[in-house]
Amino acid sequence: MELPEAIKARRSIRVFADKEVEKEKIQEIINLATFAPSNCNIQGWRFIIIDQDEIKGKIVNAGGAIIIKNAPVGILVVYDNQSKNYEYKDYIQSASAAIQNIHLAAKNYGLGSCWICHLPSHRVLRKLLNIPNCFTPIAYVILGYPKSEPVNVPRKYSLDQVMSYNTFSPHLAINKVSRLKIVIQKILVRIYYLTPLFIKKAFLNKLIDSNFVKKFKN
Repeated sequence: MELPEAIKARRSIRVFADKEVEKEKIQEIINLATFAPSNCNIQGWRFIIIDQDEIKGKIVNAGGAIIIKNAPVGILVVYDNQSKNYEYKDYIQSASAAIQNIHLAAKNYGLGSCWICHLPSHRVLRKLLNIPNCFTPIAYVILGYPKSEPVNVPRKYSLDQVMSYNTFSPHLAINKVSRLKIVIQKILVRIYYLTPLFIKKAFLNKLIDSNFVKKFKN
């Protein structure tokens, strides 16, 4: 598949066929991820492959997206956070470049993937997966063979609405969100992280998934 075609055809996939993902494909996808650009060429990414149902369940029970349990494989991307660039958080940018490579490589090999940031807190993930403090969990990618042909999702904006030269032009689209709404959402997320695990596992996670998590066709 040519690169432009892969970029345009890629879709976030959340429903997978009951089919095992070959380890050889996972290894080649990770290999391609390591060719992404990184801050000062540190190449500080590390990839934790999650294929045990028990581990997936622990991540979900601790606050991860429920769809994590439904995917054959998960890839948790962590990155060396020992950076002096706190303003632009270059360690997050570097990890994100590798994650994009994962998505495009997965598409090339006939696999579906989805970028997940609905995860337990960094502290919980570090404890659960023995991650050193010098590495920060950035995102979790679910991976598997799509159960059906993905539905096309059109772009929200035209090229003219997202591109300008030399300055932020007035014609660029701005999605205005109430600052109060954002503050309230951040407070609720913080409360959720502080909620005891047994409460999340008993009913809170299912309640949130049923009533507040956005649903998608793919």
